[in-house]
Amino acid sequence: MTVTSTNQKVQFNGNGSTTVFAYNFKIFASSDLSVILRSAAGTETVQQLTTNYTVSGVGEASGGNVTMGTAPASGTTLTILRVQPNLQGLDLVPNDPFPAGSMEDALDKLTFMVQTHDEEIGRSIKASKTNVIADSEFTVSATDRANKLFSFDSSGNLSIAQELGTYRGDWATSTAYAVRDLAKDTSTGNIFICVTAHTSSGSQPLTTNTDSAKWALIVDAASATTSATAAATSATAAASSATAAASSATTSGNSATAAASSATAAASSATAAGSSATAAASSATSAASSLSTFQSQYHGAASSDPSSNLSTGDLYFNTSSNSLKVYNGSAWVAAAFDTSGALVAANNLSDVASAATALTNLGVTATAAEVNYNDITTLGLSQASKVVTADSNGVITLDNGFSEEYAAVTSSSNAVSINLRTANNFSHTLTENTTISFANPAASGKVSAFTLKVIQDSSARSITWHSSIKWAGDTAPTLSTGSGEVDVFCGYTVDGGTNYYMFTAGQVMS
Repeated sequence: MTVTSTNQKVQFNGNGSTTVFAYNFKIFASSDLSVILRSAAGTETVQQLTTNYTVSGVGEASGGNVTMGTAPASGTTLTILRVQPNLQGLDLVPNDPFPAGSMEDALDKLTFMVQTHDEEIGRSIKASKTNVIADSEFTVSATDRANKLFSFDSSGNLSIAQELGTYRGDWATSTAYAVRDLAKDTSTGNIFICVTAHTSSGSQPLTTNTDSAKWALIVDAASATTSATAAATSATAAASSATAAASSATTSGNSATAAASSATAAASSATAAGSSATAAASSATSAASSLSTFQSQYHGAASSDPSSNLSTGDLYFNTSSNSLKVYNGSAWVAAAFDTSGALVAANNLSDVASAATALTNLGVTATAAEVNYNDITTLGLSQASKVVTADSNGVITLDNGFSEEYAAVTSSSNAVSINLRTANNFSHTLTENTTISFANPAASGKVSAFTLKVIQDSSARSITWHSSIKWAGDTAPTLSTGSGEVDVFCGYTVDGGTNYYMFTAGQVMS
């Protein structure tokens, strides 16, 4: 026969009563069919010939019927698919009459095989005809790719990546946890990811649980709570300092305004000394009236400038720069003292001799030169431990060498984020395959430059570089693979971390 149809699969919806289902394509044997029953939940079960069904119409061009022993239930789907065996059974004997029928059957079988393969390929995931995947192979071992997923790297090629799992809510005992499941430790508020499948036992906290090695910490809420408690303690100390400042003002017979100025000066000096009088400075201007006014003008300690409920003269302590700041009506600026010892914005400072006097009145000994951070003319030449100044052009000159911070960074859960606020030079010893990214760069228009030393593990590990990292030719370097071998890279960013430009300084430097 000629093959004029590509039909080789039919599907039916079960109704709980129908048992006979027609197929409309030719088969050469009953075993050339695959009958699959799919449940409403998506579970597929291959049916067995004779046990679950029988076949009629073998050899017929128009097909035949599949008769099920049990009618498929409502909500199920029955699929009948031709599966032509990949075999060639025709044996041609020399000088025999040409076996036209056998030859035609053999060609039909070959056509059916091609159609079977075409149907399978049509269900596969593949790139379009105009797409290019430079490398569709992967070399990651079964152990390294266990519990991972397929993904695409920054070049659009096949990669193996980690994923977070399902959030299971509050941790509970006698619960079956799978790899990558997320759970909350209610005793600390911390969030953990399961790294080894297990049935839980014991009690919280998970850090001391018998199964602690089967969990990895990803959100450290406990440390955040500790920081909040410390902040509350500082606020209490600030309130006490404000009360003391008000009492001192009353005893000395000074007016409330004079007491405020003295207390403010005391707070600025106490900042350099690490004293809690920082908070007292923000409220001392109204300490003679009430503590509530202090609380409305002092915004406490924070790592970045407050942005709401602001009034001129408001104060807060910046924990990133360890400095007291004052709101001048439009922006936060560093706090300092004017000639009367009153707290002002640093850009209004002309003479701080009176500030030293104000500090002395409060029992704090300081000279004008010690208070005046602008009293420096020879930094890098003969005076050590001074702040940096610049010439009239804004150029800073440093004599002799200077030291920079060097920080070792580690990975967790196959990732490491390098904080550019902590140092300019970093090292990382590979203990696992990891993804490297950078955080907290200088603002756009400023430069964050850095070096990174990578030490290879005894088992060769790989690095996946974040997509913001750019390499020459858009190709990341191949890491050295020998145990203990060192690769050194340099990089910088000028656009606030949108792009990091990196270069290879040297490799195989064991």
